[in-house]
Amino acid sequence: MRHAKRERFPIMMSMLVIGVVASLILISQSLRASADQELHMHVLGSAVKQQSRPSAKEEFEKIKAQYPKVDYDSPEPTDPAERMKRHNKGKHFDNGYISKKPTRYSSVLSSHWDVGLSALPVEQSSAVLLASTVSRGAFLSNDRSGVYTELSVRVEQVLKGDYDQLSENCIVDINRVGGVVHYSSGEESLFSIEGQNIPVVGKRYLFFLKAIPDSVDFEIITGYELSASRVKALDSPAQFAQFDGLDEMTFLTTVRNAIAQKKQQ
Repeated sequence: MRHAKRERFPIMMSMLVIGVVASLILISQSLRASADQELHMHVLGSAVKQQSRPSAKEEFEKIKAQYPKVDYDSPEPTDPAERMKRHNKGKHFDNGYISKKPTRYSSVLSSHWDVGLSALPVEQSSAVLLASTVSRGAFLSNDRSGVYTELSVRVEQVLKGDYDQLSENCIVDINRVGGVVHYSSGEESLFSIEGQNIPVVGKRYLFFLKAIPDSVDFEIITGYELSASRVKALDSPAQFAQFDGLDEMTFLTTVRNAIAQKKQQ
């Protein structure tokens, strides 16, 4: 009996060792499978990110959609009154920087227009209006070297500006350099000024405007979008962002106080 027990002991030890080795193999295979799965998921995630990242052309199309479009070869208006109006305004945008041929994607002019300009440029403004944008279109200057966007806005309040054409609920045209030019080749180029953006039709803004000589229209200095989600600067330079997120009533009170202070000086 003692001899039989001695023979079973080595057998049991061998079986135990085999079991431990088998377990280690299974654990190793499981870890390798998990690592392979994680690597596959990482590669798949990277591929999805790469596929979802927009190309330069897609980015350009997205930005371009924010601007109105004009044909480079568009004819002059046939109506004499409209032609005279367009001529008087268009000469203000002559000597521009657009190309007679399409550029690769866009041309952005860095003019440092915002240097020394306060967030509320009351002093530089001929008029300050609270208005809603009704429509917009792009036009070429008289010498076809400049492109500008013309917006028709419905005036809600005139905070500054003693002009006959300005009154509550009237329609007035305001303008800003920039737009998309469509060429006969079918190609399109975007021209704009760095830091300046174009208002969206159907939204409310507070506009700081400068009168255009020989015209009843105005040019946008800057502006602020007013909505239920509060104030948002139209333009990109840092000084205008200080009012972002402010409620409309507080913002308009601040603007009216700034206008009143300038009148007293």
